[in-house]
Amino acid sequence: MAGTLTIQGGNITMRKSLFVISDLHLGGGAGFQMCSPAGLDRLAQFIRYVGTQREAAQETRLVIAGDIVDFLAEEEFTSFTNDDDKAVRKLQAIIDSTRPIWTALHDLVATGGRLTLMLGNHDIELSLPGPRRLLMQTLGENVEFLYDNQAFVEGSVLIEHGNCYDKWNVVSHDALREIRSALSRREVPIDYQGPPGSQMVQQVLNPLKAKYPWVDLLKPETSGMVPILAVLDPAAMKHVAKIAKLAAKSMRSRFDENGIPTDPGNIRAEFAQAQALQDPMIQLAMHLADMDDLQNISFLDGASDLLTRLKEATYDAVTREIYARLLQALRSYANDHRQAFDSRTEIDEYLKPAQAAARRGFEVVVYGHTHLAKRVALDVEGAVYLNTGTWADLLRVPETVLADDDTAALAQLRGFVADLATNKLESWRCQLPTFARIDLDGAKVTGKDVFVFEPDGAVSRLPQGPLTLLTYSRGE
Repeated sequence: MAGTLTIQGGNITMRKSLFVISDLHLGGGAGFQMCSPAGLDRLAQFIRYVGTQREAAQETRLVIAGDIVDFLAEEEFTSFTNDDDKAVRKLQAIIDSTRPIWTALHDLVATGGRLTLMLGNHDIELSLPGPRRLLMQTLGENVEFLYDNQAFVEGSVLIEHGNCYDKWNVVSHDALREIRSALSRREVPIDYQGPPGSQMVQQVLNPLKAKYPWVDLLKPETSGMVPILAVLDPAAMKHVAKIAKLAAKSMRSRFDENGIPTDPGNIRAEFAQAQALQDPMIQLAMHLADMDDLQNISFLDGASDLLTRLKEATYDAVTREIYARLLQALRSYANDHRQAFDSRTEIDEYLKPAQAAARRGFEVVVYGHTHLAKRVALDVEGAVYLNTGTWADLLRVPETVLADDDTAALAQLRGFVADLATNKLESWRCQLPTFARIDLDGAKVTGKDVFVFEPDGAVSRLPQGPLTLLTYSRGE
């Protein structure tokens, strides 16, 4: 688009281009890196590409809409690091291990590009005083940093991370404010544990990553993951009471008919753990782990993991039963997120608040968080919902898992498990680095879409329909 000044009502206006990405998940030690070295290279290349789009009469702004870094992937593993000095050390380790990204961002700002950073749910420590200072020192001046649940608004464009609509990942910004207040006075901060999804990562998923380093590529961190965990390692179901407690916490969040949080302070009503145990995914997980109830949990002490059970199986019938359970778990997860692989559809959890935003006058509503790129028309004429996807790796699933042919699904599942057993993840980890671009001429939106940043630096429009990159066929 040519960079030209336009005249509107006697006023000179400037054209603007907003480039929006999210869910970079920078950082993580060995086995905990969600953004691979190849992904980091492409991300640095993209940031430089954004810098080339700026012209004399056109403002170019890069908005990174949350989960910029991943504190949950940094040792010592905690669901939230409320010690300012420890949080600074973790951020410094992330910066040191991903230095080309920060250099590219610094150069973008230094050469006149605009940069806006927002909080997600894996990087809420960035709002603490020490990490915030380090962030600004690293990137230079003229960087906008939004926290306290603030969205980015430019005319009729609304951009936010989107986790506030996800009951598992609602962040208590009141708690963060209280912690910052205490830290500023060198007082002992309150013991905030982060949202239930973060606690699930720290308490349940992180311990499994030594055996299954790909498990955190399954998104989102909800009870839909629990059946898979139950088949991979039944002993993990010793945490079922803990998982139910986290599910109960997630169910305390209250939303109105449009999916909007009704309590900005996150002061939630109680929800009994016993009720949470009735969650269909938790019930299925207990069934797959042969648990009748919590009273017989002690038998899990001697339970073998999936790979051991397959090695020790002496009858084909036993092997078939093991694979059948894994297939059931994967299908339950896929069905729970059936719309995940289609760029044209979004679940109500995010679509409803996007529709509500459109009715408030926003023409473009942009979220991240889900790791799945979307382009969905809203029910207000001309309005669209975009999801920026992720720059972290995604886990491919065998395409037949999503189909109805059990024989074909089980056959392909054997290859899937064989590769995972030997840590051959190359065939199953994939990248779909996507970004939203919104062009404005004054207050008027002139362009709005989601694009894929190709390995050679080319830009292509996000496919309309099923994202076949996220499924895998042995015939590829």
